[in-house]
Amino acid sequence: MITEKSLPACRQGFSLIEVIIYIALMAFLTGAGITAAFFVIDSSQKNKGEVNVQAEGNFILRKIDWALTGAADVSCTGTPCTTLTVTKAGGPYIFSYDGSKYFQLGGLNLNSSLVTVSGVVYSIDATPPKKITADFTVNGKAFNLTKYLRK
Repeated sequence: MITEKSLPACRQGFSLIEVIIYIALMAFLTGAGITAAFFVIDSSQKNKGEVNVQAEGNFILRKIDWALTGAADVSCTGTPCTTLTVTKAGGPYIFSYDGSKYFQLGGLNLNSSLVTVSGVVYSIDATPPKKITADFTVNGKAFNLTKYLRK
């Protein structure tokens, strides 16, 4: 016959020290999970920002390349040259940078307010074939385009 006195002591419940250890272990695991989730979310936001910078820079490069394709002539004004005028059918197309955060084509902003364009400089080498170089940075990331005009 089993009596209450014959039951082992472990069947009577958890001791205070065991409860404290379990609570501490659960707090540690919960904190580690929250920290890991924060770092995953934070890194995805950084990646989204880098993708946005790359997309804005590539868009500006494509617009300049588009304007220079089939151009009859180009000219550059400013020291250093910060305004490029492209002469072609349907043009002229004027790419300008006034020192603010926006890169413009004919007065229209080509980049969004989420990024800042800076350091816009053009150079033209008149030796045939005419070589046009465009350099600029978007949020600190450098972009460069070199295009030759062929007739």
